[in-house]
Amino acid sequence: MNPTRPFRFTGWHFLACMLVFFGIDIAVNVGFIIQSVRTFPGEVAADPYEAGITYDHTLAREAVEQKLGWLASVGSAATGGKGEAIDARWTDKAGRPLAGLTVTAVLRRPATEAENTSLRLKEVSPGAYRGVAVVPPGAWDVEVTAANQRGDQRTAERRLIWR
Repeated sequence: MNPTRPFRFTGWHFLACMLVFFGIDIAVNVGFIIQSVRTFPGEVAADPYEAGITYDHTLAREAVEQKLGWLASVGSAATGGKGEAIDARWTDKAGRPLAGLTVTAVLRRPATEAENTSLRLKEVSPGAYRGVAVVPPGAWDVEVTAANQRGDQRTAERRLIWR
């Protein structure tokens, strides 16, 4: 800069400022987009179209399950060791425990299918079933399905958060 001539903000300066401003803005947005796509691809089902088509079947199955009158209570408990315990209690309409059921659980992350796992729960007392899942901490959607020898079955869902 020449000391005898004062600084003048010209159109070239304005253009440079705009290019720097929008360049930084675009770079930050691209970084956010890349990070968001890496952490959540935007798809929670491998076949969303097919799942949508079969939704009427899902509603019909749920109506049949409701007529059974089975009630479920699903929760978790600390195991004191490795893993998290899933506890399920199954009762009939009158509140009597349902013993002798085959009970399975499917654990899914709410936003991804990366760590889905399933396990079988064992009967620990009449109507009470327990299984231990070795999964990382965080939010999990648990779907517990109980079936008897006649083929009747009922599904209960619950979100559990393990720390």
